Parts: sequence; C-alpha cells; structure tokens
Amino acid sequence: MARPRSSWSTAGLIRVVCGLCLTGAYTAEMRANVLLVVMDTARADAFDSYGAPPGSTPVATQLAQRGRALPAVIAPASWTLPSHAAMFTGLLPRTLGLGQSPGGTYHGARPVIEAHRHRLLPEAFRRAGYVTRAVSANVWISPVTGFDAGFDDFVALRSSRCDRVQLPGLRPRLSWYGEALRARVDDGAAEAEQVIHRWLAEDRRPFFWFVNLIECHSPYLPPRPYGDRSPLRRLLAAEDARRYLRVDTIWAACLGALTVPEQALVRMRHLYARSVRLMDDWLGRVLEALDMHGVLDDTLVVITSDHGENFGEANMIGHSFSLDQRLIHVPLIAAGPGAQGIAVASLVALPRLLAEAVGLSDHPWREAVPDGVAVAQCDPLSGADDPRIEQAVSRWHLDQEAVRRLTQPMTCATDGELKLLRFGDEDRLYDLIADPRELHPMAPDQPSVRELFGARHDRLAEALEPASRPGPALAPTSSAELSDAERQDIEQRMRLLGYL
Repeated sequence: MARPRSSWSTAGLIRVVCGLCLTGAYTAEMRANVLLVVMDTARADAFDSYGAPPGSTPVATQLAQRGRALPAVIAPASWTLPSHAAMFTGLLPRTLGLGQSPGGTYHGARPVIEAHRHRLLPEAFRRAGYVTRAVSANVWISPVTGFDAGFDDFVALRSSRCDRVQLPGLRPRLSWYGEALRARVDDGAAEAEQVIHRWLAEDRRPFFWFVNLIECHSPYLPPRPYGDRSPLRRLLAAEDARRYLRVDTIWAACLGALTVPEQALVRMRHLYARSVRLMDDWLGRVLEALDMHGVLDDTLVVITSDHGENFGEANMIGHSFSLDQRLIHVPLIAAGPGAQGIAVASLVALPRLLAEAVGLSDHPWREAVPDGVAVAQCDPLSGADDPRIEQAVSRWHLDQEAVRRLTQPMTCATDGELKLLRFGDEDRLYDLIADPRELHPMAPDQPSVRELFGARHDRLAEALEPASRPGPALAPTSSAELSDAERQDIEQRMRLLGYL
C-alpha cells in the first residue's frame, strides 16, 4: 500500500528521510532497490556537508544526517567519460583504454564499454533480477557512447536549450540572449523527473536506477526561480558563456593565455550554486515520489558527482588539464538500506560496495579496495607532434609549461591530506592542509620533505606507480551507424557543453 503523500516542507523532508536511516545490508530474500544519482560537474564544496554555506543543499544535508556523507571521495578522472567508465566497471580509465575517447571521437568509447559488459554495474544488477533503467541528460553518457549496455531501458534526454551559442551572426546571438532573458529552460531535470514518475508506475521488481543530471554544467544558465538575477545580469551571464565557455577559450584560460574577468567569474559561481540548488530541490521531489509509492524505505539512495569545476582558481576554468582537488574531490552521500557499508575513497570502488550493500554475491568486482588512498588520471588529447598543438602554441604564444599541460599525462594519488602528482616524468607533492589550492608543490626527494612526509609519501607512491602506466592504444571506430543529422545534433550539444 502506498504511503500518504507528504508536502516537501522542512517537516516533510525530515519525515521522508527518516525512512532512510542506516540499516544492515539486505538479504537476497528482501533485496533493496538502488537509486544512483550523478550530479554531473558538482564540486564537493557546493554541498553543505562539504563546506558550502548553510542552506545551499538542504535535501542532501538531511540525507547526510540520516545516512552518511563520505568526506574524501576521489573521482578517477576530471571529466565525464573516463570517470563514468571507471564508476561503472570498477577499473581505472587507463586500464580500460578510456583516459580519452579512442580516436578523439564521441563514439569511440562504445566498443570498449560493450567489451566490458560483464563488469558493468547495471549488467550485474540485471543478472541478479533487477529492473535496470537509466535517464541521462549528458550526451557523453548515452547509447552513442555505449552506456546503454546492461540497462533494460535507457532514456537519453535532449535539452530544449538553444544550442547555437557558438554560431556566428546576429540571429543565433539574439536567440541565445532571448532564451537567457526568458530563463525558462533547464538542462533536462524536469523531464528526468517525469521519467522517474513513469518508472514508479511500472516497476514492481527490485530496481537499479541511474540518473545523470547536467544542470550545473556550463553554461550555468538555470531557469527561474534559480536564475534569480536581473534581466541585465542574465544577459551578461549569457554573454559570459558565449565568450568564455567555448572549448578554445577554456583551453586558453587553463593554459595561461586568457584571463577571465572577475565579474564574469562571480556571475558563474553564483549561477553554478543556484544550479546545484535546483538539483537539490529536484532530489527532494524525487524522494517524496518514492515515499508516496511506498518504496523509499526499501531504496538505497546514493548521490555523487563525476568531477568538479574550476572558477578562476589558479586561472583555471571548466575541468581541463588538471587533477586539482576542486576537480577530483566529489560528494558522496548515501542513505537507506545498506548505507553503513558504503565506505569508499574512490568512485572506482563504488560498484563493488553498492553490490555488497544490497547483498549481491555474484558480481565481478573482486579487486582489493585501496585503504584510504585514491588515484586519478588525466590523459592528454594528443602528442606534441599534433598540428593542432603547434597551432595552439603559435596562436596563444604558449610557454613550455602550457605545452606540457596539453601533451603530458597526469596521475595523482591522495589520502585527502597529502597528494602526490606525477606530471609527465616529474613528481610533485602537495600538502593539502597547508596548501589547499595546490599552489606550492614540493619536490618529494628533498631531504626536508622526506623527513616530514617520508612514510606517507611512500604509501602514495606505491599506489601511484601502477596507475601511472600507459593504457592500451585503441584504434578509432566508425560512426557509420549515425545519420548526418544525428552527428550534427550530437556535435551541437557537445559545443553547448564546451567540448567542441
């Protein structure tokens, strides 16, 4: 019998999440549902539980109070594709060959994901008798890239947001400005909520549901009431996106060739925070819907992110060319049946821990879970001999450090307080307590550094060495199965997100 509907007031919130108190793992006879929500691009410190101003994310805060907010979870990469691939397979991106998409194409990942189908999180739940469903607003997490493998139902959303932000000419620009003034369009959250309501009406077996929301991904233009600035400031925010959130300007800023004005960064930070609040309110309504249908108490709810975002820190914007903590420290909040078993330092370990939390014994993730140390990887788009690199060097007058960012791999190992970064063939050590912005690297082989951090450094180095090895070189694949219209649509959506 369905429970009575509760209003989503503070009192209603407390009543609903009280049902998500910590319990032991379910047995096979009474297996829990799983709802995994990835709030794409959400930094950990955008949430109350991780240092945001009180009231920034009230629903997530209540979940954390009734369940757990794990303090130091690390994403295995600083962008969507490799991070999700690792989160779904339990393997590091380079092990999969997915530090970047093979061939630099959006469809290159599909055969790799399909080849690891037996390890995929949804496939393991499907084999265990679960209904597996996904809804994603991110074009990188879609059937085109292979992430529909293992799901009984995969809904790929397409935002109605104007995608002509980068097109030249007056008419595309006016369309972009007009949409910003109206402030009515989200990036798929409302439709994702409708999809979940439909699933609730259909599913009777235990379910594994996955949701990817991109509301706080660039261009940071949430609808009203979250887009709460004046018409003039909304126009300025739209122009910020058009001018500074293209792939070339993101690269230029991160490589030291462009400085984004502080006023633009202030607008971006504010609207980013408002977009996170939009998703928090979305989560509240979804929890209420689960409660109304009588399944909330039987559902393990996990909220996390695939990577963070930079807003001018160290002159970086977006999530390129770096493994700083702002990009790889992600929230992970779990509440409901089995939540007490979710203790993880890396998203790579999440598949195993989710399976064990709900009592799945038949799963493929048998690798040892690292004890308190997590690694992350960032692979370059190409080598120094790529003509595009030469063009970038000439166009932006890049120095050698910037060229290294474009062409050298990065790998880091961290315990949340100390970080060892391998940048090309150079190791850099950061004390994250004394130097949270990672502006003052230390040479690990200096005697004073060895004396202070010797044993802890060695522990990080032990994890760093295997993670630094290059992955398999995978050949690009054809997108012949896509029509010209489909390819054009995908590329327009990627431009809107700043990927092309």
